[in-house]
Amino acid sequence: MRKGKIRKNNSLLRKLITQLETNICSHKTILAMKQTFLKTDYKIQAFSINRVIFDDSDLVSLTINCRLQDELKSTTLLFTFSKFNDLLRLSGEVGEKLQLLVSDKLLGSSDNRPHIIDLTHQPLVFSVCQLELSHLIDEDDTCYSVEEILPLSYLQQAKNLRANVRDFNHVQLDNRKQFTDTLQEISAMYRYYLGLKELKVNENIAREKAGLQNDKLFKMAYCASFLK
Repeated sequence: MRKGKIRKNNSLLRKLITQLETNICSHKTILAMKQTFLKTDYKIQAFSINRVIFDDSDLVSLTINCRLQDELKSTTLLFTFSKFNDLLRLSGEVGEKLQLLVSDKLLGSSDNRPHIIDLTHQPLVFSVCQLELSHLIDEDDTCYSVEEILPLSYLQQAKNLRANVRDFNHVQLDNRKQFTDTLQEISAMYRYYLGLKELKVNENIAREKAGLQNDKLFKMAYCASFLK
């Protein structure tokens, strides 16, 4: 009787092991079919950071909100430390602020890993660079690898201004200082143009010296000159 029960249990165990092996093989096949680090056409030109995670490896993870394919969504960006440093270096004041937070975390931390900087209540908006992305796993929009970081021109930043304010209006005004700075710089270009005109400088030369040869930028600079 006992031997029969043992044989029955062994039979059930073999069936369970066989089923587990089948499931594992099926899962591996699905993963093999999915391409990793698949280049996309996705580019983002503004995002707010809610959390930064890093450890002793070469990777930095940012939990962000951004607009992808005309849809606001939350996702994760994965940087190498080199590309993360490029982002901070190219992002002016907001990049310096995040750099200080990273430095403070390293100086004040214990041996606990990973390091986590929570910005949920004070998110930082980055809007002066364009990020080109790749999927970590095909058809998975929860995490992207950052492939390229390119600085945006003042003209493109000005074009993005209205959309960025709309998308990130939950962020405190002092974190949008970079937007105001951009408008002030464009306004200063127009004032310089007016100064040259008062000195009887030729119209084309005055616009060239002020960096306002582009007609759209000239119109934006004109409008910005009326802002206080």
